[in-house]
Amino acid sequence: MVSCGQPVQRKASPCTSCIETSAKASTVQTVAGPVAGYVEDGVYIYKGIPYGDAARFMSPTDPEPWKEVRASRAYGPVSPHPDRAGWRDDNQAFTMHWDDGYPGEDCLRVNVWTSSIKAGSKLPVMVWLHGGGFSEGSSQEQAGYDGTNLARDHGVVVVSLNHRLNALGFLDLSGYGAKYAHSGNVGMLDIVKALEWVKTNIANFGGDPSNVTIFGQSGGGGKVSTLMAMPSAKGLFHKAIVQSGSITNLMSPKYSRRIGAATVANLGISPAKIDEIASVPYENLYAAYRKAVQDVTAEARQDGALPENILDQLLFGQCPVVDGEVIPAQPSSPEGLALSKEVPVIIGTVYHEFTRDQEDPIFKPLARKQAADRTAAGCAPVYFYQFTWESPVLDGALGSTHCIEIPFVFDNVLLHRTFTGGGEDAVELGHRVSALWTSFAKDGKPRAEGMPEWQAWPKILKINIESKLD
Repeated sequence: MVSCGQPVQRKASPCTSCIETSAKASTVQTVAGPVAGYVEDGVYIYKGIPYGDAARFMSPTDPEPWKEVRASRAYGPVSPHPDRAGWRDDNQAFTMHWDDGYPGEDCLRVNVWTSSIKAGSKLPVMVWLHGGGFSEGSSQEQAGYDGTNLARDHGVVVVSLNHRLNALGFLDLSGYGAKYAHSGNVGMLDIVKALEWVKTNIANFGGDPSNVTIFGQSGGGGKVSTLMAMPSAKGLFHKAIVQSGSITNLMSPKYSRRIGAATVANLGISPAKIDEIASVPYENLYAAYRKAVQDVTAEARQDGALPENILDQLLFGQCPVVDGEVIPAQPSSPEGLALSKEVPVIIGTVYHEFTRDQEDPIFKPLARKQAADRTAAGCAPVYFYQFTWESPVLDGALGSTHCIEIPFVFDNVLLHRTFTGGGEDAVELGHRVSALWTSFAKDGKPRAEGMPEWQAWPKILKINIESKLD
């Protein structure tokens, strides 16, 4: 195994099947109050720590403080979202093996994995943003998201989080007054609040607040792309990784406000009583929102205003809005690129992203455009990859499918073997890929034993058992 380009050894544990759950062994002080997690195989694990509070449609605030030690050993609530259609497909249910948790609007929670809780350890920090567009998903939905192996074997602190999604996080009600000015972006403001929590608290978990990498896949990659264009996020992270989630077009207020107004009308709420929307049951709110998205999408299509790219079309009405304040400009604009000019970035896709056609029309063109735009703008280096390894599961039907790189990035090939198959070559590739990602988190240079030297864009690292640079 390798970490940051150097051979490493797994830490020996006197009892690999034991879990230490005493509060004394794991209590850490946060600004809001003390938390107790558990220790498993040399890793301190904390789950469901509140990083903020938020009234519906309002910007997040700091969490309410507590005095007693707060048990933080189980994942907290996940943002409510629609039923996952994949559960009705046996093959998807088997391979992905999702954990959908339990829903609750009080969902602003972080999870932490670390090998040290000594302040001053200054371990690199990696903050994971989950997939599911801006509408679904959670920090625990895939087995591959578990941070144990990265923390224990690669010397980084892993943080994951939940935030508000769909109508709760991105319904633009700004047309109803200043109170709702940021409602179309509160889901992203939740993530900024989580990054502020990291800056303030992560040193007590052994992390270095001056060395934070944000990384995410699919919708999580879209969140990374968006954060790089947000003034409030500037300085809260120092490196970024976009996995199958390059986004160039966020919503314009013209159409996001139409969706907000249509949602309110669908609920039968008059503008004079707009505050009633705060108490609408979530199921009713979501149904009204979904119908509004569909109707306004049809209007935009008739107006000729839908984006050309399929991904941007799929996200239309269900993503953040360029409101001129929280997000001043599109992430791909000169203004958006300038905000993260000094941030080195890894960008890439997998080979069979929703299609067996290597000329993937959904993610690949946007990833290449994002890399080219950042390079042309004189930004910090961009490292581009294409993950081409194919899963043997289900007689090879999956190929190099969407999400397949996640267990490799987290060094969780065995943990999610219903997806990867768990073969020896796959496990070894997982060691290498996770070393690339964590070495990048350490100093901005992705490297690993057994991998070619990764040069910046326009070079492309083809990641497989026999990886090569094109």
